[in-house]
Amino acid sequence: MSNDFSKYINRIGTDSVKWDSFAERYPGLDSKDCIPMWVADTDFRAPQEVIDAIVEKAKFGIYGYPKSKGDTFDKAVMNWIYKRHGWKLSKEWIVATPGIVPAINNAIQALTQEGEGVIIQPPVYYPFKQTITKNKRRTVENLLIYDHKSGNYEIDFDDLERKVKEPNNKLLILCNPHNPMGRVWSETDLRKIGELCLNNGVLVISDEIHSDLIFKGYKHTPLGMLDERMNQNNITAYAASKSFNLAGLQTSAIIIANEEIRKKYTNQLEINCMGSINIFGTLALEAAYNHGEQYLTELLEYVEANVDYAIDFAEKNLKGVRIIKPQATYLVWMDFRGTGLSADEIDGLVIERAKIAVDLGRWFGKEGAGFARFNFACPRSILEKALGQLKSAIDKL
Repeated sequence: MSNDFSKYINRIGTDSVKWDSFAERYPGLDSKDCIPMWVADTDFRAPQEVIDAIVEKAKFGIYGYPKSKGDTFDKAVMNWIYKRHGWKLSKEWIVATPGIVPAINNAIQALTQEGEGVIIQPPVYYPFKQTITKNKRRTVENLLIYDHKSGNYEIDFDDLERKVKEPNNKLLILCNPHNPMGRVWSETDLRKIGELCLNNGVLVISDEIHSDLIFKGYKHTPLGMLDERMNQNNITAYAASKSFNLAGLQTSAIIIANEEIRKKYTNQLEINCMGSINIFGTLALEAAYNHGEQYLTELLEYVEANVDYAIDFAEKNLKGVRIIKPQATYLVWMDFRGTGLSADEIDGLVIERAKIAVDLGRWFGKEGAGFARFNFACPRSILEKALGQLKSAIDKL
């Protein structure tokens, strides 16, 4: 393995949200000295090709306004998506934005009106709901069904059909792969979603930011490549930020095949003054997509080994705790309800007793109470320390 993901890199004092700014996330809980395993960035250096591209640009010394994107950006995105997922994009479909959450925010503003409904599928990435609420739209919840026996979450299609048929519901935000539990939706599921939305005038925003992080035995399918009709009713969001640890460079590629929707979307970008992106971001994305395949292969091997290690450890040492094995992503959804503790007690157990900063399950919706999302994209030594602290805290109950 040419990339050493086992090496510990001290990020304390580097202006890292993950390591330097988590205390305020837990009001009423003592999070001092916690191991940060919450926000979705990795503790690994980016590929050397990305570093070299940024350094070379930095040496130039002039950092004026950059053009939004160019042919090299479009080509990198098109080649990467085709190579990874088999979806052939057109250059005209690609819109560059400063991040996926801002992109979703822009879409809500451009394509819905105040008071209209936006469907999400909790437990789900909590900025979705925050963005809907802040824009004075209604949050409509199509709750996922948790099968405790299999450990999988499934889509409640009967409920989804009822929700998309409501005439005031205009948008569905799909998370594929799903965050927080790492579910890779099947082609069958995606076709059902696409048809329901298409037949009822509900536009789909498909957040596919974790689509590169697919574990062995699973395959990511972009919703937009399934059917041209669905592609015309779909906005797909990609970024290199999760796969290559580039979140701070705030650059994403949004795919919009429908020309009318794309015009509304780009007009809203202009209204929000979001036409310019980070001068280093496009370079980093291009370098990652053009040269990062080996890095990603090794990253996935390392992270999946971390997941397998943690599952084995939990089965042997963490009484009442179940790790739901993800099919994708380095984010791991852990069920603590078997401990017999209340949701508040579980939060205190993880934060105050085990001293691990995680994303609390209730952040993802009330259905997440009793769960927690852990980030396993870290050196094994950090994971071992965290799990050891969690064992000690549980043993003392």
